[in-house]
Order: sequence, then C-alpha cells, then structure tokens
Amino acid sequence: MSEHAHVPRSPLERRIRKVVTSRSVTLSFAATFVGLAVAGAVLIRFLDRDSFSSFGLAFWWVLQTVTTIGYGDVIPSGTVGKVIGGIEMVIGVAFISFLTAGVTSAVVQQVQAKADDAERQREDRHFQMITDALGEIRTAIADLDRRLDQAR
Repeated sequence: MSEHAHVPRSPLERRIRKVVTSRSVTLSFAATFVGLAVAGAVLIRFLDRDSFSSFGLAFWWVLQTVTTIGYGDVIPSGTVGKVIGGIEMVIGVAFISFLTAGVTSAVVQQVQAKADDAERQREDRHFQMITDALGEIRTAIADLDRRLDQAR
C-alpha cells in the first residue's frame, strides 16, 4: 500500500471527510455536554434536597447555570451545591468557547478552500496560456521550417 493511500484524493472526498469528522466531534461534544448537565442535576438533586425538591427543578437550575444565564429563581443553599454550580459554569463557558472556535475554524477553512480553488483556477489558466503559447511557437517554427525548405 502506498504512503498516501489513506489521503482522500478528490476535493469531494476531502470535503466529505471534513464534514463527517466535524459532525462527529460536534455531536460527541454536545452529548458529553448534555450528559454532564444531567449528571450535575442528579448530583444537586440528591446533595441539596432542601433547595431542589425535584429533578425537574434541579435540571432547570443546571441549564441556567451551564448556559451562564442564571435567573436566580433557584439557587443551591450549601457549599456542595455552589461547587457543583461552579463546575457547571466552567463546563458552560468551555462549551461556548469550543463551539465558537469550531464555527470560526469551519468558516476559516471554507474561506481558505475558496481561496485555494481560485488560486488553482488561476494556475490552470496560466498553464493553459503557456500551453497555447507553446503550441503557437511550435506552429510558427514548423511554418518557418517549411518556408526554409521551400527556399532551398
């Protein structure tokens, strides 16, 4: 097997691989984010029953906290709840940062791909111009050879 056998050869194959990889990472990251939010809700529900009388209330609080909205309608009363809240806030800020970085990266890659395509098209046009010019030169040389043969 050649050294480059694993590298997609066509632009379409490369694009498909990028999309699949980006979607897979995004979905995995989102699933992890939701899982951590649910885990936080379960923890806070069992560790601070006074402030969170139901799982729904605990999950509502976690969603407010992880998205950094924090309405303040529900708050933990103990230190453990505040620690869980802090962890959820860090997770939320990290998620938003990674999401922003991912979107920015995708946009930059798209712009770069368009620029690369434009450059490749320019190079193709220049190559075609050189090829055409060489064809004209060959024709002119052949015409000169023919004239020289006729003159002799």
